[in-house]
Amino acid sequence: MPVQPDTTSTGKDPVPPPELQTVRTIIFPLNIGIDPMERLLVADFSGDPEFSALEPQVFNDPVNGKGIRVLRYRHDNLVDVYWQPGVHTDRNTITIGAGIGDFAETIIEPARFECTDRGVDLHVAFTDLKGRRVELKIQEKSHDAGRMPLLAPVGSNIDKPLRLFLVYMLDFDFVQRKGTVIHAKIGDRMLTPATFPLLRNFHRVWLARYASRMIIGTFNPPMTRPSVFDLAVPGSASVDGMNVSVDEDGTITWVRAGGQGNGAEVGFLPGFPNLADLADGAGKTGRWTYRIAGAVITGGSYSLERQGDRVFLEVDCTEHWRPSGIPFGFRIFMSLARFFHTWPATYRWKGIVTLGKEPALSGAWERKRGT
Repeated sequence: MPVQPDTTSTGKDPVPPPELQTVRTIIFPLNIGIDPMERLLVADFSGDPEFSALEPQVFNDPVNGKGIRVLRYRHDNLVDVYWQPGVHTDRNTITIGAGIGDFAETIIEPARFECTDRGVDLHVAFTDLKGRRVELKIQEKSHDAGRMPLLAPVGSNIDKPLRLFLVYMLDFDFVQRKGTVIHAKIGDRMLTPATFPLLRNFHRVWLARYASRMIIGTFNPPMTRPSVFDLAVPGSASVDGMNVSVDEDGTITWVRAGGQGNGAEVGFLPGFPNLADLADGAGKTGRWTYRIAGAVITGGSYSLERQGDRVFLEVDCTEHWRPSGIPFGFRIFMSLARFFHTWPATYRWKGIVTLGKEPALSGAWERKRGT
């Protein structure tokens, strides 16, 4: 098993006096970010001829707006997307399944989605593009607390990923069957809730799972230029939505999005080279680790080589997510359903930076099959 490098930042990296610092131009081709979301629930159904699941999501932030968005999963692996007025939804930023089916703003009423110490209290309804009323109501009366952390396997079924998308749910749980009311229908068809084969806290559960505290980290979305900035090194700077730390050699030791302890961070060992300092013909390799809220999610290797005015880059995910704080029964389940923790290692990013007065960047993620 590969050893994870200790690339966690302290957030208190010492800054030397100005006379010991040198100002350098830094060219850095990678980017991480946070995609805000308040809570979500995914409810699976069995036996319907068209649809397999509904996923209400709640937003309240400057990026996504305020309100509810509902994803509807189809058997052809397309995903329908409906959202309330006030929710900002960009088709180009959504990568899921085989692509987008229906895509429409609509009135969602009722629009209630709360998570309490008794579980889920949810009721959403809207009219789809075929004029059918879509409704999902779940009222749970659980007496169990103690939810668990889980990396959602959302990236496991994306055919053409635009970014590495890591949904880390810090208080994930399933909806209990006992005492819970579930009502779901599309048009005149009632939907039958799917069941989950394992017990949760000695209770039977539906295949309906939710989280109200999550951090969604992203890595290398589509970009046309690298980050370029001047910095007195060693030091740190805020650039392109990230905090970037650079050591005395001008290499990038870590980058962070969001607050320390509740954000996303990528550390490099050795430090990721400054492309402005890379000599023609030179190549570099190293390791990287992606953490969310301090927990290691995945990692892998990086390599780069300069040929003339172009730098060829590769960021390879090789590390599986290694869950902790998971109940014994679910550890057994995830050992059988290996995609829950192996899917990050199917991702690889390749890119090219063209150096010059205004450096340019092209790159894309790909899925490694058979991993």
